[in-house]
Amino acid sequence: MKYSLNECIARPKYEAGRVYPLTEHLLSVAWAMGDPGGDESEKLRFLAGLLHDAGKAHNAWQDYIRLPADKRRKGVPHAFAGAMLFALTLDELLSVWSIQRQEKGQLLHLGIQLIYSIYNHHGRIDDTCGDMPPWQADFSPKELLSCDLNGLCDLARGYCGQLESLCGNMNEDYLKKRFRNISASWVKWQNGALGSVCRKQRSGNLYVQSARLCLANTMENHRLIAGDRLHAAGLDAVSVKEGVGAEKVPLQCLQRLDDVTTGKGIIAPSRAAAILEKLAEFCVRRREQLAGSGAQVSLLEKREDCRRTALINFKRARDARIFTLELPTGYGKTLSSLSVALEAIAGGSCRRIIYVAPYISILSQAAAEIVKATGLEVALHHHLSALMNALSEVEQDDEGNIAIEAWLAPVVATTYNQFFRALFPVRAQHTLRLLGLKDAFVIIDEPQGVAATSWNPFLTFLEAAAAELGCRILFTTATLPELAGGILESASVSLGREEPLFNRYLVKLIGELDEESLAGEVENAFREGHTVAVILNTISDAAMVYNHVKKGLESETDAKLFFLSGRLTSLHKRRRIAEIKSALESKKRVVVVCTQVLEAGVDLSFRIVFRALPVIPSVVQAAGRCNRHGENETGTVLLFKFRRGGTMETRGFVYRDKDQREVTDQCLVEYPGFEESASTTVVAEYYRKCFQRNTNQAFLQKIEEAANGHWSALAGIEPFGAEVFEYGVFVPLYFGDLPDFVAQAFEHFRVSGPEALWNLYTSRGFLSSLGFNERKRFMALMYQFIVQVSEKAAAEIGERVGDRMLLRLRYPSLYKEDTGLSLLSADKPFDEQFI
Repeated sequence: MKYSLNECIARPKYEAGRVYPLTEHLLSVAWAMGDPGGDESEKLRFLAGLLHDAGKAHNAWQDYIRLPADKRRKGVPHAFAGAMLFALTLDELLSVWSIQRQEKGQLLHLGIQLIYSIYNHHGRIDDTCGDMPPWQADFSPKELLSCDLNGLCDLARGYCGQLESLCGNMNEDYLKKRFRNISASWVKWQNGALGSVCRKQRSGNLYVQSARLCLANTMENHRLIAGDRLHAAGLDAVSVKEGVGAEKVPLQCLQRLDDVTTGKGIIAPSRAAAILEKLAEFCVRRREQLAGSGAQVSLLEKREDCRRTALINFKRARDARIFTLELPTGYGKTLSSLSVALEAIAGGSCRRIIYVAPYISILSQAAAEIVKATGLEVALHHHLSALMNALSEVEQDDEGNIAIEAWLAPVVATTYNQFFRALFPVRAQHTLRLLGLKDAFVIIDEPQGVAATSWNPFLTFLEAAAAELGCRILFTTATLPELAGGILESASVSLGREEPLFNRYLVKLIGELDEESLAGEVENAFREGHTVAVILNTISDAAMVYNHVKKGLESETDAKLFFLSGRLTSLHKRRRIAEIKSALESKKRVVVVCTQVLEAGVDLSFRIVFRALPVIPSVVQAAGRCNRHGENETGTVLLFKFRRGGTMETRGFVYRDKDQREVTDQCLVEYPGFEESASTTVVAEYYRKCFQRNTNQAFLQKIEEAANGHWSALAGIEPFGAEVFEYGVFVPLYFGDLPDFVAQAFEHFRVSGPEALWNLYTSRGFLSSLGFNERKRFMALMYQFIVQVSEKAAAEIGERVGDRMLLRLRYPSLYKEDTGLSLLSADKPFDEQFI
């Protein structure tokens, strides 16, 4: 059967009992992207949207989509047809438009970008600099004939009469001829587009212009993906009915995507002002509470002073785009940053808040604090959030899920990994996040964790986003890296840079220790009545030291000894942090042995902190867990060179930048012991020397490459350096009570526990029977019981079941209640892993 365009559906149902017509979808996306009554660029965008899903008018695709969901198997390709037909319209319009050479180059650059955007709109973002069209090796013009080309042509020329000649010749011979001509002209098209890019790059700072070009290219992807996904979720700006002419549709173009968010996921200025007052009251109550538990009153007053100073400084420089807030750890960075963000919204310059942190543990704590202080809805967005966001709405619909994916919430809390995908997308779907990023106030917490190799590109793209999307950026930390290498055109404004009010801690360098001697030092500190944290650089180091400390404290019946690392399941880690917090609040005798997971953003305080030598910023971050609230006399941070077995130095496994290690050692020669008051001087000296050694200019050159069509030079750039491939191993165990969101998810999927969950995961046909959102939620539930391990470790402990992506722990007894999978054998650590 051959389907006419008016019979075609984009998917079986849009609303209950209602068909989802393809023509309605095409028109909605077209109007989201462009305007047929606008200039040439707007016309091309409109036609790209109108043709992007032309392949869904293909007989095979219609047969596929009309099957029941449980009978569909591998999908039928359709994006190629839209890309090919749009290329035909581009070729036709360039031949009939009277345009100058320079303008033609600009349109070629846009047109090629749109061709690739359509071709890849359900997959990975490719380079756009190929010597032949993207479909060349895989699809022929003949395959277009199974679509209703006449119906598509009638639709297109209804909005662009200049396509009349093209639309009258849609037969096989004509199509073959035209596509041969396009292939022959492709390199010439590419050269014209490249000339346009080069002229733009020469119009200002090379890297600034290149970053803006990259962002502009990403925005072309974004317009298509946002229009496509929002309409599919029922969030389109207007409903375009069949037969409605161009003159009857509001000519709002790109603003239409903004219209989608009106009243949805934003904070009104008047509400922001009211919440700011509520936050001030919250700070008063919290100050009274902490003072009652022994915190230094002068420190608590200083936190409020820092918050008010940040607000005053922001009001003086309201029109700036990039801000910094440098406060010692424990001086109220989160609430000060939140106050500034609310002030920006109250003043009308921003619409929502995006909070970015390096790790989920920090994110969860900050999100909880934001909810307590403001009462605002906070949408968590990370690889486990599909489950956690479903807590309050078990049957979350397409609209709710796409709103989270597009960051359409009053406050979005996300990780660096997810935020980097917005700036450096790998898949077309990632570009949805630019919708929420527009006019947002972005709080970048603890930015010193970003790898040196990723830092300058990250800064340059943030600067481009601030200029092009109207967002404000606030970096907040105690140890801010140098901005000058990546912020190339804007002047950052300081909202506060405070020296410590008094010395909460003293840092001492105490030489070399192995696992046995370190355990002895920890035991002595514990017996002297101190709460102790021990932070090692690798998981294996931490687990070995823990075993020694555990043995040494066996006779201490009141000792509360805890271990924490990334080799615990998400559930287990969550419970462990809560246990540590409860024990400290109850004034128990506590020892925690851990990796850097405790180092930033976790509101815990110890009398003594032992820290295996890292780099200077990590020293200061670790010190932030020592006497955090000034509740005791000066605490002590003991730095030591850790040598496993007395010989192996494991620092380089984690801190791989040789320059950063050497500069750290130089700084510690100059400052072998320093109080908190000297920490800002030590950090400044560290960054100054690092910048002198390596400005990482080579990575800025990748921005130039990406602007010239080689997006792979930047695609998928990682916040913490080169990505290490790991395997997920499912652990069918949990300890203690389940959190509500996990218990509800078990009930939702009708499983009694993790073993039953695994059986459901591996059952034949189960995953394929789930819709997209249900599958996301199910996998988020699975990941509550997952530990990520290296390939070497996975080969030893994991077993594969069928073609499933996840491995199952071969012997559950390998997972220990105290250390998880952190040390699988006392004499045979499988690999070096950190965090």
